[in-house]
Formats: sequence, structure tokens, C-alpha cells
Amino acid sequence: MDNLDFEGERESDILITIDGRSGAGKGTLAEHISEVMDIQRFSAGDFFRNIAEEKGLTVGELSEKADKETDLEVDRRTFQKGLDENCVIEARISCHVMGDHSDLRIRLKADLDERSRRVAERENISEEEARSRIIKRDRDNKERYRDYYGIDMDDLTIYDLIIDNTELSIEETNKLIEKALEVHFDV
Repeated sequence: MDNLDFEGERESDILITIDGRSGAGKGTLAEHISEVMDIQRFSAGDFFRNIAEEKGLTVGELSEKADKETDLEVDRRTFQKGLDENCVIEARISCHVMGDHSDLRIRLKADLDERSRRVAERENISEEEARSRIIKRDRDNKERYRDYYGIDMDDLTIYDLIIDNTELSIEETNKLIEKALEVHFDV
């Protein structure tokens, strides 16, 4: 699988990517992998916040103004960071962005009810509000990634590991990933 037409030489020894929709547990799993592997953790959200700061905008303001070029810049920065440093990167399409440069491509899944519960708890909003936001965001992201890159968000064939953690605890998910890390990296 090719990356999304970004070019560069990889300097990093370890690159793990995690994709998933809002509330799937990407950040939680990335943090655990970062600790276990003693590598940096990055999120596409980190790069988005950096762009907002550079433009003198709040994240909300940039979100309102965000266009294709903003998304592409986030993806370029994600790609470059993955080439430069041993790290785990979590985003909605980091596995696509990094392509074959990624040593382990993980997709996290959870059903809408569980993702809504998690987002509501994290953002201190009602589950109904969280559900509404997630549905809109999922639909918008699916359309954008198809239009920008031709990515089918429902195609799971690019992933080395798919974990549906709807009914798994964080500890159970962590144990699964530790086994995968042992197999892929001899840790």
C-alpha cells in the first residue's frame, strides 16, 4: 500500500499507526503503546492545534474555516513526523497517510452507543449530543477522505490488526495490543 503521495526518507526505526473514529479509543491505546515501546505519541489533532496557533486562531475557529489545504497540511505534518521519529501516531487516517512506512497498522472500532458514551464522558456532554456530533463528524470525514484521497473508510483491508473494543475494558485492549507488539517487535 502506498502512502497518499507524500514523499520522504524514513529515519525512524519504529512507526505504529492507529486509525479509528471519534470515541474508538485511539488516544488511550496510543498512550499505552507509547509507554510500552518507550516511543513518542502523536495525534493528527496535535498538528491541527499547531496550525491553529500558527494562524492565530482557536481550534474552533480553524475548524470553522478548515478547508482541503488545512487537512492536507495536517496529513503532511503527520507524514513527516512518522518519518523522522520513533513514534505511534493516532488519527482517523494515519494508516493511510503513512502507508507502507508504518510497521503496524491498527484499526480500533466500537459501536456508536459505546463511542457516544465515551465522548459524552470525555467532553462532559449528554450522550444524545455526543451521538449527534459523532454521526455528523463520521459522515463529513467519510466524504472528505473519499473526495480528497479516494479512501473508503469502510475498507479494512489495509490494517494489520483490527480491534473492536466495544465490550473490552481498557486493560483487555491493552493486553491484546501487548501480544501484538510482542509478535511484531519482540518486546
